[in-house]
Amino acid sequence: MLFISSYDFYALLTEIYFLNAICALLIYGVILNTSYRRGHPVIEHNVSGLSTQILIVSLWLTVCSNIPCLTSWNSLLVHDFLSFGIKSTILAISLLWSLIIFSYNRLEKINLYEYWIVSMLAIVAMLFVSCSYDLLAMYLAIEFQSIAFYILASFKRTSEFSTEAGLKYFVLGAFSSALLLLGISLLYGTTGLTNFGDLSKFFLGTTLENASFINITFFGVVLIEVALFFKISAAPFHMWSPDVYEGAPTNVTSFFGILPKLALVSLIFRFFYFCCAEVVLLLNFTLIICALLSMIIGTFGALAQTKWKRFIAYSTISHVGFIVAGFSTLEFNGAFGALFYILVYTLTSLATFSIVLSFRCLAYPSTYQLRYLTDIVSLVKLNPILAGSLVAVLFSMAGIPPFPGFFAKVFVLFSLLQEQLIGLAIMAIFLSCVSCFYYIRLIQMMYFTHTKTILIFYPIEKTTSTILSITMLLLVLIFLKIDLISNFVHCMLFL
Repeated sequence: MLFISSYDFYALLTEIYFLNAICALLIYGVILNTSYRRGHPVIEHNVSGLSTQILIVSLWLTVCSNIPCLTSWNSLLVHDFLSFGIKSTILAISLLWSLIIFSYNRLEKINLYEYWIVSMLAIVAMLFVSCSYDLLAMYLAIEFQSIAFYILASFKRTSEFSTEAGLKYFVLGAFSSALLLLGISLLYGTTGLTNFGDLSKFFLGTTLENASFINITFFGVVLIEVALFFKISAAPFHMWSPDVYEGAPTNVTSFFGILPKLALVSLIFRFFYFCCAEVVLLLNFTLIICALLSMIIGTFGALAQTKWKRFIAYSTISHVGFIVAGFSTLEFNGAFGALFYILVYTLTSLATFSIVLSFRCLAYPSTYQLRYLTDIVSLVKLNPILAGSLVAVLFSMAGIPPFPGFFAKVFVLFSLLQEQLIGLAIMAIFLSCVSCFYYIRLIQMMYFTHTKTILIFYPIEKTTSTILSITMLLLVLIFLKIDLISNFVHCMLFL
């Protein structure tokens, strides 16, 4: 028993260190928060630096650990190459995200150390989501993550927009959590099982003819599917995304747009391809419908937007449609395309928010964050390097070769064609062509639109420019080493 317990603790070494470090950081902030000599700005600066250090040590612990293919804590969690790759990516992206937030928090005077505590708790919740192997562990990890998100969305207490965003997110998120819990209850009531491995064996060979309980099982799986699609803002369960993205502070919006979907997509892969593969195979049409609606609503919704955060929200819905389209094949080629797509999307989103957070106008003696798409008119005259970086990111999001976004879409489209989903593939290609319009429209504003009045941009911070350079370098490496990245993703799926 002691031997098994030691393996349980070894498998969660990163999470255990992370949680203990967060608790110590919270105690540190609470104690020094009442000091007369050290006010909020000093505490926030210290906590932000210590949070970055926690992420660095956690990433080192994860990368340097062996990759045991085992289940731990009474099979509640699984530790394999997929969870190893997802956790390493989450920690690396979180580290880069934390560095681009420093300058924004300083300029916006966000001097509350609790912001970093809640963000770190959300990150550790994502680590648990990525290795969940039981319906109970999945529910608790998702709720842990969601509670942190509700707090972050309404974190700017002086803004009614932030309060509204947090309230909307809480109400709709509670509704989706109720659906998730109801679906889990139906599955457990029908089968008496909650473990993914046990459920996969139970459903082996399930058809419409040989199971009298199939209707209840279908309903339970559909409810869980709806709840998971709500969390990744797939249509028609996307209604919260534009409003929350717009109302939340920009640093929180960047957190929502970059990190959570990576862990949730890995969880969806486990649920669809391993836990309930036989049942989901009979419900393939629901995935196809959600993928098609996400691409349509995201593409045409982005055409009508005038603000940056709502534009990114609808663009995200369109990209989620491609990810769901990859899963709709229910073959490992489609799962490979979806997982590769989310990796490219995560890096592209990091680069996008690095640029958007740099759009600050100087109105002496203060600065303010730019909100509208038209504010980048003639940006090439003020900062040609930043404009060129934005062009590369937009081309990648549009799927124009030879940028990484093109290969991500090609992998998904090839998997659709191999599974004879020709109609969905044609619609995906058509909507990708339509989406090129609003991406190229931004390029036209930067390079070919002339105006008599040009905004004075605040100089980009060194930390933000460094992270932007690193992200662009990673996107270039994906293009140059596409075979190595493909092999890595294949290993995540098959080992």
